[in-house]
Amino acid sequence: MNSLPASFGGAVDLSSLVNKAKSQSNPTDAAAAPNTAGAPSDAPNSSDAAVEVASLVIDVTPAGLANFVKISERVPVLVEFHTARSQGGTELSRKLAQDVIRRGGDMILLRIDGDHAQVGELLRAFQVQSLPAVCALLLGQPVPLFNGDQTSEVVKQVLDKLILLARENQVNQRASVVEGAGEPAEPPLPPRHAAAYEAMEAGDYAKAIEEFEAALREAPADVIADGGLVQAKLLLRTDGLDLEKVLRDPAQDLASVLQKADVLTVIGHFEKAFDAILETFAVANKEDRDVLRAHLLDLFKVAGPQAPEVNAARAKLTNLLY
Repeated sequence: MNSLPASFGGAVDLSSLVNKAKSQSNPTDAAAAPNTAGAPSDAPNSSDAAVEVASLVIDVTPAGLANFVKISERVPVLVEFHTARSQGGTELSRKLAQDVIRRGGDMILLRIDGDHAQVGELLRAFQVQSLPAVCALLLGQPVPLFNGDQTSEVVKQVLDKLILLARENQVNQRASVVEGAGEPAEPPLPPRHAAAYEAMEAGDYAKAIEEFEAALREAPADVIADGGLVQAKLLLRTDGLDLEKVLRDPAQDLASVLQKADVLTVIGHFEKAFDAILETFAVANKEDRDVLRAHLLDLFKVAGPQAPEVNAARAKLTNLLY
């Protein structure tokens, strides 16, 4: 196996994650795996070893990535870590899918929920600093590409470079879309969750909040609804804001500190968001501290318990409290 050039963003051995992921995989992930029947195990680049997929754009769980590590020795695999917390994330997803489909099988695009409970170790392996993020999988190795939304031209240039790198490393097969091949059978979401996520997709954050709150009344221990509620409230608070202005203007009071932290969280700058609250917390009175602490804990849920920024901020908060 050839080594990827470090100048393209670095590469990390994924073997340990693959072994763990295989033990955690579920039927949905297995169903989404490409059909590689007939591929000689000692000749992954054989021209007669087709990679059959149901689609060139596939949603998988973090564990499901294991099904594509070996495939990346034959077809470049683009990996998008998306998040509902980013207002530019939906547009980036559209640009990526459009470009990948236009290439007609030159690569596969995997879409992974960056807020998934089990995604933390994978984000570290791909050296993801903020969400959304786009990476690649080549020769079984993760390659960071870029963070945040980009123009269509930048996306095209990066994917052109990825294809060139792949071909230089003899990863030059194509994916073939075959109807029914690896068709994932996603289990249906509970009705409240489904209605809430549909509302979030439509930009109706108030409706999403209602549905998540109803789900929590029915099942107070529903961690998915709890996390979704926090995200929906954040998106509602930041909906329609001039994000650049909020970031540019200095925070003068408690409300503006919280708003700036919200905006920083929405664009994936968790460390800066947490620091904005913690710096104010250090000099705040008890009443304001209670508000700041509650807000910070909500933002922790948005970032996810495995995020390194959360662990660092928790340590800072503990030092300030005691």
